[in-house]
Amino acid sequence: MNKLKYLSIAALLLINSACTPSQQAKLEPSSSQANAADTTNIEPVSKAVSGKVNRKGWEVSVTGVKYTGQKIQGKYTTYEAAEVWTVVPVTVKNTSGKRQREDDAWFHLFSSKLVDSKGNKYDLKDREIKYDIDLLNKPFSSGESRSVDLLFDTPKGIKADKFIIGDENFKPMPFKV
Repeated sequence: MNKLKYLSIAALLLINSACTPSQQAKLEPSSSQANAADTTNIEPVSKAVSGKVNRKGWEVSVTGVKYTGQKIQGKYTTYEAAEVWTVVPVTVKNTSGKRQREDDAWFHLFSSKLVDSKGNKYDLKDREIKYDIDLLNKPFSSGESRSVDLLFDTPKGIKADKFIIGDENFKPMPFKV
C-alpha cells in the first residue's frame, strides 16, 4: 500500500510539473538537449555498484551496455529512436523463498536513467522484455529470473558511465556500466 501512495505522489508531481509553464518551454532544443538533464544530484562513480545488488528478496543485475542504431527489432515490436538507442540489459531475480510480485520490490525500473561520461542524464524511453509476455503480470516464483533491455534515446557517440534505478523511496542507486 505504501508503494501505491508513493506512485500516486510521483504521478501527481509529474503531472503538475508537465502542466506548469516555464521560461524553458519557449525554447525548442534538439532531441539530445531535450533528453539531457541536470547532473547535480548524481552519485560519484566510487559509490556506484558493480554488477548486481541483492536486497530484500530481489536481485537486480546490470550486465553492461550496448550501443545500437536508430531502430531495434524486438520480439514483439520495432523501436525507433530520435537519435540512437543505448541499451542497458537488466535481469531481475526473486531470491526469496516464496512467490512475490515485482510491484512489491525495493526498486523501480520505470524511473531509470543513464548517465554519460560528461554527466548528461537520459531518461528511460522504452523497454524490450526478454521473457514470455504471458508472465508480464504474474508473480515471480522463488529463484525465477526475468530479463529486460532498457532503451535510452541518446546522441550518437556517447560513452555510458552509470545506470541509475530508483529504490523504494525513489532514491537513486547508481550502477557502473
